[in-house]
Amino acid sequence: MLTTAQETRSSLFYGWVIVGATFVLLMIMSGITYSTPVLFRFFEADFAIGRAQAAFLFSCSQLLAFLAGPFAGGLVERAGPRVVVGGGLLVMAAGLVGASAAGSYVPLVICYGVVGLGSGSVYIPLLGLIQRWFYSRRGSATGLATTGVGIGTLAFPLLAAVVANGFGWRVLCVGFAALCTSIGLLAVSFLVADPTLKGLVPDGLDGPAEPSRDQAIAGLGFGEVLRDRQFYLIYLSSFGAAVLSFMAFVHLPQQLAESGGDRMQAATIISVIGLFSLAARLGGGAWADRVGRVRMIRVALVIMLLTAVLWAANAWAPGAWSIGVFFVVAALFGVTYGLCIALLPTVIADSFGNKAISKIIGVAYTSFALAAVVGPTAAGLLHDRYGDYSLALVACMVLSAATLAASFGITKRF
Repeated sequence: MLTTAQETRSSLFYGWVIVGATFVLLMIMSGITYSTPVLFRFFEADFAIGRAQAAFLFSCSQLLAFLAGPFAGGLVERAGPRVVVGGGLLVMAAGLVGASAAGSYVPLVICYGVVGLGSGSVYIPLLGLIQRWFYSRRGSATGLATTGVGIGTLAFPLLAAVVANGFGWRVLCVGFAALCTSIGLLAVSFLVADPTLKGLVPDGLDGPAEPSRDQAIAGLGFGEVLRDRQFYLIYLSSFGAAVLSFMAFVHLPQQLAESGGDRMQAATIISVIGLFSLAARLGGGAWADRVGRVRMIRVALVIMLLTAVLWAANAWAPGAWSIGVFFVVAALFGVTYGLCIALLPTVIADSFGNKAISKIIGVAYTSFALAAVVGPTAAGLLHDRYGDYSLALVACMVLSAATLAASFGITKRF
C-alpha cells in the first residue's frame, strides 16, 4: 500500500505541471503568430504594399522561427528550458515593440523576423520537453499541451481584430509584448528539464507501462538520425502538412473576403481552424496512444488531402459555393492541423528516442521554415499574377498525396 506522501506525489506528478506551463506558453506564442494575417489590411494601407508583401511578413517570421529551432533545441540540452524559453519570450517582446514603432516596410519585416526568432526558441524546446516527461502517455500529454496552440489560434485573432480596429495595430503589438514578459515569464519558471531532476520517471509513479528512468534519455544520437532514411520521410511529411497549414492560415481568410465575406468573418475563419484543432488535440492524442501514433498521423494526412481537394473545388467553381463552405474547409483544416501538431513530436520521439530529442525536433521542423516560404509567399505571388488561388491549390493537392505516401514508410522504434 502506498503511504500518504507517496499517494500525494503520484497524484501530483510534476509532468502535468510541465504540460500546464507549456499550454500557457504555446497559447501566447501561437496566438501572437497567427494574429498576423488579421493585420494584413492595416499593413497594406499603412505601408502601401500588396498581398504578397503582406504574406511575406508571416513567411519571414515563420522561416526564422523554424530555422532557430535546431539551435534552440541544441542549446536547451546544455542551458535548460528556463533559459532558452525565457530568452525566446524576451526576443519576441523586443521584436513586437520594434514593429509597433516601424515607419516603413523594411523595418517591419526585420522586426517580424525577430519575433520569429523568439517564437522558435519557445516552440521547439517545449515540444522536446514534453517527450522527456512522458512515454506511454506521450500522445495525451502532447495533445493537451498543444491545445494551447488551438486556444491561441481561436481567441487571439478575434481579440487582435477588435483591439486593432479600436486602438490601432501598433498598440496591439505593445500589448502582446507585455503579455510575453508577464504571464509568459511566470509560466517559464515552472519548467524543469527532465523527470530525473525531481527523482521521478516518465509518466510518473503510476505510469501504465512502468517506464524506467533510462527512457527519459535513451535513443539515437543526432548523427545517427541524420543517416536514417526514416528521418527524411518524416521531414517530407512535415513539409507537406506545413505547406497546407500555412496556406490555410494566411490565404483562406483573404479568399473569403474576396468572395463576399466581411472583415469579421475573415478573422473568424482563423478562429474556426483553432477551435477544431483544439478538439482534435484533446481527443486525438489520447486516442493515438491506444491505436498507434503513427497510424493516427496517417489519418490526419488523409483528411488533409481531402480538404485540399474541397478547397480547390471551391476555387474552381466559386459561384456554386456559399460562404459556409469556407468554414467547412477551415474546420477540416483545423482537425488535420491539430492532429499533426499534437502527434508529430511524438512520432519523432517514437522513431528516434529522447537522447537528442529537442535538437532532432528542431532540425525536423526546419521543414516548416521551408514551407513558410514556399507556401504563403508563392501562393500570394500566383494570386497577384493570375487573380485567384487555383494553380496554388493544384500544387497543394499533389503535395498532399506525396506527403501521405511518405508517411507509410514511418514506423515506431522506441
